[in-house]
Amino acid sequence: MRSGRLLGLDGDAVRLAAVGLVRLGTQEWQDGASGAPGWLGRVRAASFADAWLAFGGSAAPGLRVPAGEVLRSVAYRAGELVLRARHGDGAQALEWLGRRSAEAREQARREEVAHPAEPAALALVWHGVQAAWAEDGPAAVADREAHGRRIDERAEAYVREHHHRQDALALMLSCARIAAAALVDLCDGDPGRAEQWLEAEAARSMPCGTPVPLWVPGRPGQTTG
Repeated sequence: MRSGRLLGLDGDAVRLAAVGLVRLGTQEWQDGASGAPGWLGRVRAASFADAWLAFGGSAAPGLRVPAGEVLRSVAYRAGELVLRARHGDGAQALEWLGRRSAEAREQARREEVAHPAEPAALALVWHGVQAAWAEDGPAAVADREAHGRRIDERAEAYVREHHHRQDALALMLSCARIAAAALVDLCDGDPGRAEQWLEAEAARSMPCGTPVPLWVPGRPGQTTG
């Protein structure tokens, strides 16, 4: 990985990238609240993808985390946050996702969007909620993995052959926006509390003494970058 920043992190690198995507989502929400231009979020997302993600089998230099694994992770994370925002009521969370999916499809139809990402992302988060809602125990592990496979399959069905990076990134960002909206709700709209949550989540995946990647929220006793 670039500059050795993520050597030895393995699965933690995937979780870090997923948290980074949710952070992009919360920044986009703050941009909207402050009236910042919409292109700013797109620039951040492109920069993040260039630095962190590997799409398909294409070779690329520097820092690479498999995009498919990150997509599954961010869909799981979005499912967990949507479930928490509804006080653990899985039926309510799934009902909300169904309503929002219908609204997103109707909006795409009105705006004549040929390949909308949000309805597909909501389907992925549906499986994330199901995985998070499962009871603890060996059966839950198998259930989570089964929903993980469905996330992978649905993502593969959405991603077009000659638009792999574009479509995969659109799915990830849509899942991240869903996660960010739930996080903002859980934090009562307080961006500072959301930032603290992101900081704590990033810290869980960072071994002590490892340089903090540029995007990760600041950690006690370490300089970001």
